Order: sequence, then structure tokens, then C-alpha cells
Amino acid sequence: MEASCVLTPARRILYSLGPFGSSLLQQTVLLWVFYFYAPPPDQGLPQRVAPALLGLAMGIGRAVDALADPLVAHWSDRLRWRIGRRRPFILAGAPLLAVSFALLWRPPQEVASAANFFFLAAVLGVFFFVLTVVLNPYMALLPEVTRPGRDRVVTSAWQSAFSLTGTAAAFIASSALAARAGYPAMGLVLAPLGLVPLLVAGLAVRERSIADTPVDFWPALRTVFGQRAFRIFIVGFALMWLGLSMVNLSMALMVTVLMGLPRAAVGSVLGASVAATLLGLPAVAALAGRLGKPRALLLAMAASGVILPLLASVGLWPVPLGAAAQGYLVAVLAGLPLAALFVLPNAMLSDITQEVARARGLRLEGMFFAFQGLILNGATSVAAAILGGVLEVFGYGLGLRIAPLIATACVIAGIAVFRRYPEGRPPSEGPARGPAAAGLRVDV
Repeated sequence: MEASCVLTPARRILYSLGPFGSSLLQQTVLLWVFYFYAPPPDQGLPQRVAPALLGLAMGIGRAVDALADPLVAHWSDRLRWRIGRRRPFILAGAPLLAVSFALLWRPPQEVASAANFFFLAAVLGVFFFVLTVVLNPYMALLPEVTRPGRDRVVTSAWQSAFSLTGTAAAFIASSALAARAGYPAMGLVLAPLGLVPLLVAGLAVRERSIADTPVDFWPALRTVFGQRAFRIFIVGFALMWLGLSMVNLSMALMVTVLMGLPRAAVGSVLGASVAATLLGLPAVAALAGRLGKPRALLLAMAASGVILPLLASVGLWPVPLGAAAQGYLVAVLAGLPLAALFVLPNAMLSDITQEVARARGLRLEGMFFAFQGLILNGATSVAAAILGGVLEVFGYGLGLRIAPLIATACVIAGIAVFRRYPEGRPPSEGPARGPAAAGLRVDV
């Protein structure tokens, strides 16, 4: 595809910076919200919200986010401003995201209370809502500013690299700041560090003007879920996301409980995983070129299904390695499949949206990415509720071993669904029509 808005190499880097800011803020929340509000009993820290209520608050926050996804996307798809359809959301939402992040670490009381629960649910709702306002339009730009095939995979890999760097910064910087200055100070320091890359990304893009008539909500919705490739893609990926979200939400607890390390070591353990993932990005791009994106993603899902049981058994292996060394080893082994899970899904979804534009003349990138976000956020909400319930019923010791096994079952179910994904170009399920049908090719 040749288009005036395809990014130059320099602007590609600037556009790809966005996930650094969003990952820095989001991963800090996911890493520390359970530990900050409901720490393990033996850590000597105040419990601000009961574990089950914390899971409920997280579920409420993600539910608000999920409901906002299609509304923001539909608005973005229909917007016809001179500066673009997507950029206004990015530039207006990023400052609000930073403010809500900073507020999250300042609950009204230092002990468990109803006020803390309602505060947490409200601030999480605002945070995840504004995250959608920023990220959905940002990701909806990917099919428009990249060419199909290698250019799209490479851009997605750059986004993944910056996202992982933001994640590493969250792990390392948040751990150090929380330990030395406390969580409120951590929030004030990291908020502007997340804001600036998002503003840079929004300013780097020059959007192409869209002359077609915007599609109403219900026809757009029918188009999205009428796409067989999308249905298979999203169900299989969501099942895997459900399992991985349980692990992600509990990682700080796993490091301190299963591996027996101090809180300050959380950043180094997860940083090892991020480093391995970054090193795996070139291999993922090569693998996708050799096998195709769907088969490469399926292989990564299978590898995750092998690694998760190892995490559940950390400290119990019949080998001369301590629990800490076993945990570090699992973190490194997870790097390559995580690299594939960072790069390939958004590139595949971009292919699906572009095939719809080619065949049916409908520009619905925002809606496709919105329903990916909606369904994955719903999976995260379910994961938080399950994790909270597992920890409440089984305690932190046994519960943290059960959670990765539940995650393994979710991954296996996701593989069973994803194996039905169509080979080659995603079918359009409709006749080609409209100006967008000319000259587009999708390489899967």
C-alpha cells in the first residue's frame, strides 16, 4: 500500500514511543496495586482493602474501561477533524491518564475501609477509561501508517520494544521508588515520564484525510463480529490473555512469596524477563516471515503452555537450584513466547481491518481494536476476580501455585480455538467495493 501517511523511518520511531508511556503507567498499576492495597500478612504493611474487594475494585475499573472501548472507537472512526481522527484523543487523554495514575497511590485512609474501596474503584475506573481514550485511537493508526507485510511487523516490533522498555522501567523504577520514597512519591515521579512519550507519539503522526461517509454504530458492530477471522482470533487470544493476566497481577506476590525474595527484588526478576523478551523480538520477526503470523503466534501460545506449570512449581523442582534461581530461570524462558505475544496480535488485527477496507470500503480500525481491547479487558477483570478469590480461599502460599495452573488451562483452550484461524489472507466475507478496495494487499 502506498499512502501519503505511511511513516518515514524517523517518524516510525517517534510514533512507536507511545507504548513506552502507556506501559510504564499501566504495568506499574498492575504490578503494585495488589501489593499496595492488600500486601501479604507477613510483610508488616497495612492492608488498605481486603483481597476479595480489591479484585472486585479492579474488576469494576476494567468493566468501565470495557464499556468505553466501543464508544471511544466509534467516535474516533467517525471523527473528521482537520488534524485527524485519532490524534485529538491521544493529545487530550494523555494528561488525564498521568493525573489519575498519580492519584491512585493516595487513598483516603491508611487502613482497610469502605472509603478506600470506593476510592480505588473510582480511580481505577478513570485510569482505565482514559487509557482507552488514548490507546484505542493510537493503535487504530497502525493499519493506516504502515504497509502490509514486513513494514507492519517491524513497526509493531518497535512498538513492542518501547512497550517492553516501559515495562522494564516500571519494574525497576517503581520498585526502587516505592522502597525508598514510598508509593505516593513514586506516582508523582512516574506520571510525567509516562505522559511525554504519549504526547510525542501523537504529534509525530500526520493523518490522511478520510472522505467516505462514517458508518453508524450497529452496522459497524455487525461488520466486526461478522468477520470470521476476527472471531477466531479474538476468542483464542482472549483465553490466553485471561491466563496470563492472572500471572501478571500476581507477579510481585510470586517473587516475594514463592521465590522468597525481598520486595526490592521484584524489579530485577521481571527485568530479566523483559530483557529476554527484547532479545527475542528479531527472532519473532524472522519467524513470522518464515511461518506466517498465525502459525508463529500459535507456536508462542504452545510454548507458554509449557512454561506456566514451571512457574507454579517454583521452589519444588528436584534440582540443586534454590527457589530464587528457579524463578529467574522461568522469567528468562518466558522471553521468546512473550516477544511473539507482544508483536504479532496487533499486526494480525491490522491485516484483518485492512482487508475489510479493501473488500468492503469500510474504515473501522478503531472498532476492531476496541473490541479487542474490550474483550481483553473483560478477561483481565475476570482474571483479577479469580485471583482475588483464589488468594482468599487458599491463602498466598497455595493460591499462588494454583493460579498458574488455571492459567495453563486457559492457554490450552486458547490454542484449541486459534488452530481454526484461516490460512492466507483473512476472508473479507463481503464483495469488494468503495475507494478503499483499490490497490491494497495483505500479507499474513
